[in-house]
Amino acid sequence: MTSDLDDIRELAEDFATELRRKNRSQRTIHGYLQHIRYFADYLQAEGLPTAGPQITRDHLGGYIEWLLTRKNHRTGEQLSPEYARGQYRSLQQFFKYLKTEEIIDVDPFDRMTLPDAPEQQVPVPPIESLRALLAECAGTTFEDRRDTAIIRLFVDTGCRRGEIAALRVDDLDFAENTATVLGKGRRPRTVPFGDKTRTALRRYLRVRAQHPKAINDEPALWLGKFGPMTDHGIGQLVERRCLAAGIEHIHPHQFRHFFAHNWLDNGGQEQDLMMLAGWRSRQMLAKYGRSVADERAKAAHRRARLGDQL
Repeated sequence: MTSDLDDIRELAEDFATELRRKNRSQRTIHGYLQHIRYFADYLQAEGLPTAGPQITRDHLGGYIEWLLTRKNHRTGEQLSPEYARGQYRSLQQFFKYLKTEEIIDVDPFDRMTLPDAPEQQVPVPPIESLRALLAECAGTTFEDRRDTAIIRLFVDTGCRRGEIAALRVDDLDFAENTATVLGKGRRPRTVPFGDKTRTALRRYLRVRAQHPKAINDEPALWLGKFGPMTDHGIGQLVERRCLAAGIEHIHPHQFRHFFAHNWLDNGGQEQDLMMLAGWRSRQMLAKYGRSVADERAKAAHRRARLGDQL
């Protein structure tokens, strides 16, 4: 016998409480809750039970299969297998929690496997596009100063969009030319930046000081028309600037790939890159370096001139 308390939409709030207890970021928690809600909506639309103890392996399998056939409602393009894999992982952690809490007797994910997904190489934006993007922000308005600082910080540090968005004024250290960001798992790390980024940040801070929110001691570093900017707002900013610069759209995460590629291409140590990027697994090195690994390998061969030594 089940009750409304067994509905996965109700149980999701208990799961969120557990995630907060584990000090997971608000963004991570939001992602889990969103995926649980999508699954509940699917079950309801299909006339299937939404009570945790009644959900079976077949229900989950049917949902993942359904996701693999869906199209993005905005673009009309097929949803990527990686999208289905992301939802699989979220729901897997949710049902693991339900099993631990003895809300369900059997974990329906037992003996299920993650859907296959072909490896997708994220294109590294060419440096000419980045120069055009910065040229588009070369004015002296508040927005120009802010956007230049954001883009330069992206390129110079390889930070994630959420890490950049969450910066506070006090996170900047101009004695060391570093920024302290909060990465995945709420793990802080310090990232250095160069002189041009320092200049861009100092110019922005000078115009920021006149912003109405700054006058009221707002701690958030990035300010928009109505207050602190969100990571979504920063994504829109980059999209808008790319369009104005007449270049192909650059997703903020591509800056991270650009940073990793150029670090390795200039002889940077892999262990140092892991520290700067906030990675714990060496698998991330392969993922971020793969899209232009062939180019780097050819350049290394030309530098070595092995055949010319005979």
